[in-house]
Amino acid sequence: MFHLADSRIRTKLYVAYAGAFLVIFLVAGGIIHAQVKDILRRDIEKELTRTTEALRTMVRSSVDMAIRNYMRAVSEKCLDEARYLQRQVKRGRLSEARAKALARDIFLSQTIGQTGRVYCLDSQGVMVVHHKHSLIGVDMSGLAFVREQIRRKQGYMTYDWKEPQENHSRAKAVYMTYFEPWDWIISAASYREEFVQMINVEDFRTRFFELRSGKSGYPFVLDYDGYLLIHPYLRGLHFRDYESPGLRNVAERIVTERNGHLDYLWRNPGEAGLKKKVVYFKDIPELGWVVASSSYYEDFQKPLDAISYVMLTALAVAVLLMIPVSFGIGALITRPLDKLQENFARAADGDFSVRMEQHSRDELGLLAGYFNAFMERLTAYRNDLENEITNRRETEKKLIAMDQAKTMFLASASHELRTPLTSIIGFLRLMEKNFQTRFMPVLGPLDPVGRHARTFEKNLGIVRLEANRLGRLVNDLLDLSKIEAGDMGWRDSILSVDSVLRRAGAASAALAEEKPGVELVVESLAEPMAILADADKIHQVLINLLSNAFKNTDAGSVTLSVVKTEGDVTFSVCDTGRGISEDEREKIFDIFYQGRDANNRSTRVFGTGLGLSICRRIVAHYGSRLEVDSAIGKGSCFHFTLPLGEREV
Repeated sequence: MFHLADSRIRTKLYVAYAGAFLVIFLVAGGIIHAQVKDILRRDIEKELTRTTEALRTMVRSSVDMAIRNYMRAVSEKCLDEARYLQRQVKRGRLSEARAKALARDIFLSQTIGQTGRVYCLDSQGVMVVHHKHSLIGVDMSGLAFVREQIRRKQGYMTYDWKEPQENHSRAKAVYMTYFEPWDWIISAASYREEFVQMINVEDFRTRFFELRSGKSGYPFVLDYDGYLLIHPYLRGLHFRDYESPGLRNVAERIVTERNGHLDYLWRNPGEAGLKKKVVYFKDIPELGWVVASSSYYEDFQKPLDAISYVMLTALAVAVLLMIPVSFGIGALITRPLDKLQENFARAADGDFSVRMEQHSRDELGLLAGYFNAFMERLTAYRNDLENEITNRRETEKKLIAMDQAKTMFLASASHELRTPLTSIIGFLRLMEKNFQTRFMPVLGPLDPVGRHARTFEKNLGIVRLEANRLGRLVNDLLDLSKIEAGDMGWRDSILSVDSVLRRAGAASAALAEEKPGVELVVESLAEPMAILADADKIHQVLINLLSNAFKNTDAGSVTLSVVKTEGDVTFSVCDTGRGISEDEREKIFDIFYQGRDANNRSTRVFGTGLGLSICRRIVAHYGSRLEVDSAIGKGSCFHFTLPLGEREV
């Protein structure tokens, strides 16, 4: 498998150049392609939008012309009737009042569409003829379209009007003629939407299809009900009757949205497959029509394809030209590097005398100079290192001998001190006992010698306590030396957890009696369990932890407890004493580290600094670790875990 990291420099250069050029080319090409695509897209959007607007304008103009002509015919017919009646008045055949009454009847008999009517206003805007009798004689000049009628008096105009019971206004058309003898503005008015049936799409079908977009685009018209009114291939169909579900969805969206654009797939008759198409559409609300203009994407995709082809060709040529260029540059670099590699290989074999020749002052020449300087220093470092190794080996031998001598001295001194110290402690106990049983009873309460005797008794107790303390120190030193030497004897056996707790509790009862304010609590398990361990060593650990707990607790309790976990038993010794600061929680396990009162209430040193270190090493022998959780003023809790059941030792 090819790995670039393992290839030669000339290959890496070629890959780097080609990769960098490819990234730059692709980014630049992508930007150019996107910009060209966006420009073409905007152009076709503008063209389709302009075409759609032109189609809508053309349809509206055609509709306006049809409505205008029809309304004009109605209005001028009414004007002819008014002129006829006026001529009858002049001939004396009718009175003017009778003539106006007949004119009103004739005008009101005219209907335009479903709701269209003829009405008349005078030059002041007062209604003189209207099918609603409540409006006769009402001044309508407050309405904007009435003021426009008064101003123009004749001609065609449109306005928006909303009936009282309707929620929105609708487009209305009116054609006016003016009959000056009576000062009547004869107006034929109706809603534009009522003239849809009058429109003949064949009148502008040919001109409609002349407004097309691109080479393959064409316009079409749908009504709000979903029927195709104008289409080059489909006509009179409802969108539910289309064979393709996709086309049904497109037509339904156009009818529902009425304004906007969307993309879809379409196949013209005679074509093999579907092609992507875009359509822009706008509605004519007064007609209930949606005018749309569509075009295939291929009309603007071909320039993009040509640009992509040119870019790919240029990329291929550039990549091919990079091969000789990158390999030529790589050769100028790799030849000195090959020589440097050869010299490094010789130096790795132990020949520190190799040096490089500097042929130039460029980076490779500087590299050769750095190599020579490096080899000079390496030679000096090797000589210094050999001398240092020789000195360290001699020092290491001396330290090993000194450590062995120390271990032997500690073991020997501890052993030699143990025998006479045991005798001293025994004699002190005997002296203290004899003094208390034989000497003190013969002294009366008023005997002057009694005061000196009691002082002697007190001092004798102090000597015994210090002797005991010295004995514990000697034992700790002996245990420590055995652990370090690996000579500690381990007598593991199956131990009842309950018996281990009872033994430790009984041995600590005296500590509890010395501090009446501190209660000793031993919490055992309800179910019997056993561990495999050295009874004396585990007892030593628990006693040491309990002793430390009593030393550091003035009031409260010291609790010895066990908790069963999955396959293990966790021993805990917790107190309510002074607590241990965070920075001392690991130091207390160091050899000869002596903890002090965390609250600075006492400067007395507690212990010799060996107990916790020995306890941790004993626990470590069983694959566990002695840990402590503590907070200043809230006490401490030491805990360790031992496995349940039998195991090989």
